[in-house]
Amino acid sequence: MKMIKMMILFAAVLSVGVLSSCGGGDGDDPKSDKEILLEALVGTWNIDASASQFANTELDGSGISATFSETGFQVTGLADYCTGGSYTVSDAGAITSVDVNGLPAELTLDGTPTATVNSAKTTITIVFSTQEAGGRTNGLGDWKLVFNKAS
Repeated sequence: MKMIKMMILFAAVLSVGVLSSCGGGDGDDPKSDKEILLEALVGTWNIDASASQFANTELDGSGISATFSETGFQVTGLADYCTGGSYTVSDAGAITSVDVNGLPAELTLDGTPTATVNSAKTTITIVFSTQEAGGRTNGLGDWKLVFNKAS
């Protein structure tokens, strides 16, 4: 009987030792939703002209691309209408506090711009509207810029 108790005690001590060596937390922590989105955003994105809307312009999407960073974007090919924008990324992995900048003096934002990223993080859609601020009609209205990840 004493031998059985000793064997059970030995097995218990051995089990505790094995289990405590397995745990560890020394491995990499999984990335947060924010970190995953921030990594996906950085790089060059090309316009999807067929899915985009260019307000009251004759643009066809040729030559339009954007470079995204962790805090904003710079647009190439839209200098007469906007040059980029800024945003923040929430802890939940969503783009918030979107602002479009570089609008010409004759246009102002109408409402609050939005930006969304698809679940695969390969498409970004930026939506905003402009209103007249000085007699201009070109570029006035609704914009929907859809970008696909290039690199």
